[in-house]
Amino acid sequence: MPDDGRPALPDLDCIRHFAAVSPMAVAVLHGPSQRIGYANPTFLAAAGLTEAALLGRSLAEVFPDLPRRHRAILERVRRGGTARAEAVALPPGGDPPRLWDAEMSAMRGADGRPAGVLLLLHEVTAARAALRAAEAARATLDALFRHIPEGLILASAPDVRLTRVSDHALGLVGRAAAEVLDQEAALHPATWQVLQADGTTPARAEDLPLTRAVRQGETVQQETWVLRRRDGGLVPILCSAGPIRDEAGAVQGGILAFRDVTALRAAEDALALQESRYRALVEAGALAVWIATPAGALQDSASWTALTGQAPAEAGGMGWLKAIHPEDRERARAAWRDAILGGRPYEVEYRIRTPEGWRWTAARAVPRRDARGLILEWVGTNTDIEARRQAEHGLRASEARFRTLAEAMPHLVWQTDADGHVEYVNRRFRDLTGLDAGDIALEGWKAALHAEDRAALRPGWQRALAAGAEYDVDARIRTATGGTRWHRVRAAPVRDARGRIRHWVGTCTDTEERHQAQARLEEALAAQERLVREADHRIKNSLQLVAALLRLQSGRAGDSTTRAALEAATLRVQAVAEAHRALQRSPDLRSVRLSDMLRELAAGATVQHPGADLRTTAPDGLTLDAERAIPLALILSELVAEALRQEPGDGPGPVVRLDARVEDGRLTVSVADGAVGVSAASPAGLLGATVVRALVRQIGAELERGPAPDGGMQAVLRLGLEAS
Repeated sequence: MPDDGRPALPDLDCIRHFAAVSPMAVAVLHGPSQRIGYANPTFLAAAGLTEAALLGRSLAEVFPDLPRRHRAILERVRRGGTARAEAVALPPGGDPPRLWDAEMSAMRGADGRPAGVLLLLHEVTAARAALRAAEAARATLDALFRHIPEGLILASAPDVRLTRVSDHALGLVGRAAAEVLDQEAALHPATWQVLQADGTTPARAEDLPLTRAVRQGETVQQETWVLRRRDGGLVPILCSAGPIRDEAGAVQGGILAFRDVTALRAAEDALALQESRYRALVEAGALAVWIATPAGALQDSASWTALTGQAPAEAGGMGWLKAIHPEDRERARAAWRDAILGGRPYEVEYRIRTPEGWRWTAARAVPRRDARGLILEWVGTNTDIEARRQAEHGLRASEARFRTLAEAMPHLVWQTDADGHVEYVNRRFRDLTGLDAGDIALEGWKAALHAEDRAALRPGWQRALAAGAEYDVDARIRTATGGTRWHRVRAAPVRDARGRIRHWVGTCTDTEERHQAQARLEEALAAQERLVREADHRIKNSLQLVAALLRLQSGRAGDSTTRAALEAATLRVQAVAEAHRALQRSPDLRSVRLSDMLRELAAGATVQHPGADLRTTAPDGLTLDAERAIPLALILSELVAEALRQEPGDGPGPVVRLDARVEDGRLTVSVADGAVGVSAASPAGLLGATVVRALVRQIGAELERGPAPDGGMQAVLRLGLEAS
């Protein structure tokens, strides 16, 4: 029945008659809703639907993805007229899409009113693809002729007339396109001229590469010709040409490619020079230089053959692996495979069989690439590292011996790098200190030290590291049980052949017993010194008591001779007591400070002679051993007593000077009296003189008497600073 009250379509039998076998897709649409009244087999196949699924349904219902504008065009056609649409996708959204050119015509009912649309579709999918390909090829050709840095020329057949010339070619011949297009390939000398390779003989037209390609269908590769430009300049060119054929194989034209080889030849010469220099440089430091294909097969192996004795045929491909030590072969193969697959440099060390035996080499290869980054070949070398490997083997053996010795030694042994970072401690070190690897890594061997010693010794260790000097200190090491033990810590640098510090080796030797013995000895010496000082104090007190008794006795003596003898004895006892007092003040009980002794003698003398003026001078640091100090005190006591016995007459008491100094490397002690002089000859004085002479001989001194520099007389004693 009519659709939407519209007239019914005319009889469709005539349409079915031609459409059933037509390669075109044919469909009839009825009414404003565009219901499908008929579709031929081609349409059904294009839509991918059956007739039952298609007929009687609206176009929008069957093809919901059909653009609205296409349905609007169909409606306008239905109302009367025709239309055409290009490249309509059917079915819409298909993948891959099939493209159709559509012809649409109005169909009228028996009453002449619009009733439907006759839709004829012609598939253009392949044609459109070919057109796009042709356009892409044309764009590619345009880009080549515009941008490629090479001369390109297209010519037609059979007259070899130029139909297209690239921009670079026009630049080489020095012409504009209008001047050369539609001209013969062999141009007139006024435009340009092609010469043979000698640069003087004109080329015949039939010999030119482009002519041979067009007329004879010949392919020409890399021929050298000379181009004379319009300005007369000669340009050597390298030419290649080939025919352009149609699908049937007939020659339709030809193409010529040429380039200026002036710069190329210069570059080749420079490259050859550079390559020769490179080879000379590499061969000077390498056992072998070789070339491999991008796939890794050895091809240039002359120096490899000279090194290994492998024939080129044997070494070719992957045969070179047979010259590698069996223990190293798989490692070398794997490294080479990884380098080839990843395009990365190849680096591996292995032993090679040489006429002299196995020899360690370092193999290195790098890929040589073209401008696009594709690998053209691999360039490799094998460098001799036998000496280094032997040295490393010796070093490892030495390290092993060191570790064995260090573990067997009864000391704590450690090793650091050149900067002092610990590399090794022996088991005895770990067992004694209880330190783990983390503690040792953080603080090094110093982690074992007592906290006070660690802070005190750190600057010295840093100075030793900086100066490369040996290190030797005593320090307390903390034990795993919480105690400490004294150790002697010694370290020395280990240097390489060039004198550079490779590492430091240190030992810690237990000195706890020695320190304890030293402490006991020091304690015993201190106790002994206390006893000696106490004994000396008691001796001094006893002598002073004796002197006091003698002084009391002399005061009660009836005659002058007895009194004088008792007074002389008192002075001598007092002198020994005063020497002991000075010795008691000594820091070591082995020497006496002369300044102390002279002051004690002066103080004792003033007790006997209250009005006397005794003055002493001596450097504070001047000392004399105790064995000679007491005899010297007795001598000085006699000389002072002799000076004080002189009668001063009326006026103040006598002035006596006691002086000790160093002159000409000897100890000089003088007693000077500015009044009369030290030269009395009383009986007591004669006894005193005898005592003095005996004591002078005892201490190895010399005694002189004579005038004092500032008046009066003096007695001068000279003796060595050290006991003989």
